[in-house]
Amino acid sequence: MSFLTHVVVFWVLVIAAISILRLFPSSFTARTLFSRQGPQPRAGEPHSRYLLRWAGYWGSWVGQCALVFGACWVLASWHPEVAESLWFLVFWVVVVPALAAVASFAGLVALVASTKARVVGPDPIRRHETGQRAAETSLER
Repeated sequence: MSFLTHVVVFWVLVIAAISILRLFPSSFTARTLFSRQGPQPRAGEPHSRYLLRWAGYWGSWVGQCALVFGACWVLASWHPEVAESLWFLVFWVVVVPALAAVASFAGLVALVASTKARVVGPDPIRRHETGQRAAETSLER
């Protein structure tokens, strides 16, 4: 099979797997794959504080990438034959630094957005959805 055929078969399988998982949304696999990742918004929390928690979340990803990069460095120094394999080099030199760069950029964007919301404004406060609806209906009456 040609390379293009391999790519098409791969994406057909990915789309079929996602479609099957959507049919069973309460399964463990679907809940794990489709659940929201990262910090959840809290009631009564200013938007700037929520964005600051997102910056911390991405900072923890950068720390994890640094830890994995260091572990790969130790492994490469102890076992040089592992460092010569292509899969290890791709993981150590491409994947981990790329993930760290993306996490750093996302954390920086969240930090700048948090600072902008705090200094320039507006900095809206998140309310309970039910409490907000009840307040809106009482104001309409």
